[in-house]
Amino acid sequence: MLQRILHSRGFVAAVLAIGAGAFLYYTHPFPEDQFFMRVISIRAPHAFLSFKCVYNIILFTTPYVFFSTVLSGVYIFALRVRGRVSPGRLPSYSAPAKRDALFLVVGEVHNPRKSTPSETPRWLTIPERGMFTGIAIFGAIGTGKTSCCMYPFAEQVLAYKA
Repeated sequence: MLQRILHSRGFVAAVLAIGAGAFLYYTHPFPEDQFFMRVISIRAPHAFLSFKCVYNIILFTTPYVFFSTVLSGVYIFALRVRGRVSPGRLPSYSAPAKRDALFLVVGEVHNPRKSTPSETPRWLTIPERGMFTGIAIFGAIGTGKTSCCMYPFAEQVLAYKA
């Protein structure tokens, strides 16, 4: 139940903010009867209406920010319920000389949204058509761009049907 509430924390924060805003709207109404507010309403009615509108908006948005922050903090720090994922095995790596089609194996694809193992990992490949558009490899000097990318990529392409 708590996990479901925390996963829909935006909606829950909005509902709580509407309740808190309605409570504040009736318990702390805009101070129209103060002397300076009356002067402003007479001399600059548009400014007075702007003040009143901003005051009423803040009555609802401030509780939303508060509840959203609290629920996000609870979600991040208190909710530690995580299902265990049994990592799957990658399909066997096909040797470049035995491949039916030309493609480049660049790495592995696991869970695209979290840094956790996947139950169904697969190889990240660039098909033959993608190799004609160019490949850019970025990194600082000495980080292994040539030895970890260019040499293995060239080896795969040159070993295809060799």
